[in-house]
Amino acid sequence: MRTSLGAWLEILSLGMAASAVATASGRVGIVAGEDASARVQFGTQRLSEALRRVGYEPATTAEHGSISPLIIVTVERQGGQIEGFRLFREADGSYHVTGFGDSGALYGCLELSRRVIDAGQLPLELDVTDGPAFRLRGPCIGMQLTSTLPGREMYEFPYTPESFPFFYDKARWIEYLDSLVENRFNTLYLWNGHPFASLVELDEYPYALEVSEEVFRRNVEMYRFLTEEADRRGIWVVQMFYNIFVSKPFAERHGIKTQLATPTELVSDYNRKSIAKFVRTYPNVGLLVCLGEALTGQENQQRWLNETVIAGVKDAMEELGMSDEPPIVVRAHAVSDAKALMESALRHYKNLYTMAKYNGESLTTYE
Repeated sequence: MRTSLGAWLEILSLGMAASAVATASGRVGIVAGEDASARVQFGTQRLSEALRRVGYEPATTAEHGSISPLIIVTVERQGGQIEGFRLFREADGSYHVTGFGDSGALYGCLELSRRVIDAGQLPLELDVTDGPAFRLRGPCIGMQLTSTLPGREMYEFPYTPESFPFFYDKARWIEYLDSLVENRFNTLYLWNGHPFASLVELDEYPYALEVSEEVFRRNVEMYRFLTEEADRRGIWVVQMFYNIFVSKPFAERHGIKTQLATPTELVSDYNRKSIAKFVRTYPNVGLLVCLGEALTGQENQQRWLNETVIAGVKDAMEELGMSDEPPIVVRAHAVSDAKALMESALRHYKNLYTMAKYNGESLTTYE
């Protein structure tokens, strides 16, 4: 009996499919070490999901010889490009994911996951090196409204469910953070005028809180959730704030304005303690400070950055025993001399960055 061409093609495709399924089967061991960080664990979890999706039976193991093939995930603390990685396959059939830092290992696991899904199996040939071109990469979410709130000035928007309902949606945050890590973003910027009075409560200034106790508790829970989930994905949550701002209750208590052009001992102490409490409460965070707007003058801006912002972060680091400096990003907007400002700040702090927005306001308003 003769078989038609269509039937032969159908038989051939079935045979190829069976071959692919047969190739992508069996146990695969993933070795990441018992002390693997949350970022490495997240990467190996995603790698396990990709392997399972194409037909393998992944298993986490601490023994190099118990399962074959093995995928060995290691983290190099010195050398290599920050957040970079190398993927390669040994002659014995074992696979290596070498990351430079925990984020490098995370990105290496995600890249191998992508290749497994695209090929439908573990690649037979593999030697890939990659790393980021930009040190900080991330989107900005405006925790601000398009109009001012009653009785408040511009940029004054406490974190409340009425103003920002999306902030309290955990499922949406997980979906969003997953999209960020898939695209290898490592920062998420939340933009707000004075966020501290919505996120921390100070023993020295308990009256400065400008949301209800119930909303405050929700804010703390959500911010901790967000920063912890972001950290698992190698993402720093960077909180932006303007200077010099104080909360409305604080201003009313002391008979001052909410936005001030020059530092005073009182407002410096309040902001320094707010920043320190913020870093202590949410250790997986960075800060983006806008020294312009209300705060004017090179001397005032330099003094505020060194003696209030950086000093507050270092207070928290000392109390927590932290060795890694959280990133501080200084916005160049309305700063008289950004170069001199940063040279001064670098004598006190090293993990510093600058940013500027390139639009009509920045390019044509300030010289």
